[in-house]
Amino acid sequence: MHYLISGPEERRPQKVESLSEAMENVWGEPPVELLFRDELLLLTQCVTDTEGKGLPGVDEDFHADLAGQIYTLDVYGIFDDDKVTDETWDRWARERRVHDTVSWIIKLHAGQTDKAGHAYAQHPLRVHMRLQALFPDAGEDVRHAALLHDVMEDCGITADDLHQRGYSDDTIDIVSALTKNPDDDRTYAQRIEWLAEQGTVGAMQVKLCDLLDNTDPERLRDLPDAQAASLSQRYAKAIALLTSRLEALGVTHTGPQ
Repeated sequence: MHYLISGPEERRPQKVESLSEAMENVWGEPPVELLFRDELLLLTQCVTDTEGKGLPGVDEDFHADLAGQIYTLDVYGIFDDDKVTDETWDRWARERRVHDTVSWIIKLHAGQTDKAGHAYAQHPLRVHMRLQALFPDAGEDVRHAALLHDVMEDCGITADDLHQRGYSDDTIDIVSALTKNPDDDRTYAQRIEWLAEQGTVGAMQVKLCDLLDNTDPERLRDLPDAQAASLSQRYAKAIALLTSRLEALGVTHTGPQ
């Protein structure tokens, strides 16, 4: 299997490991459609090279089913070896790392609810989606921070925990900047002013997306009128300040808020 995989020799062990994980995932559910593209590529290559051959220890029905799914998806033409560049592999690997963060924050926020009683994990997921929509050039570090922005304050996660899981200093710095320290006696307005004056672009982008989600009419309509009005008024000034500061730095968002 090692030598069936195309690409530089030094990259093959990682691909074989990825394939092994993929095989474990597709042994039943989830279906191939839910695999990452790099995993699907590895499966496609191996199924192509082994189809019709007797493979000791391999369930023939499973192999045939897997081949059938891949044929149905019509992926053979997509993954031309000449088109799968190192940049493509890197992009797929980046998406897998972000997906790993998504899976982790869903577990961390399990059982938590927002002010309207909805599952709290939906909030950081929406913040991440809004970040991608408004700031499509935001890097991977900022994307991770968007997903993780509440884990220190609400889940007891520390900066060291994030470091141990391999997150970058930039990601950790953003999450730390957006976390209210229990000993911090500054007002909300003062903390926003500090962020606008001294925060990184990434931290301001994540906080802006956080505030935009918190003031989304779809969310506010689930709250009592007085509470919705109070939150909307409180966050409006912060949104204006952060937007103005980002624009002054030459960073503008795309599309509607």
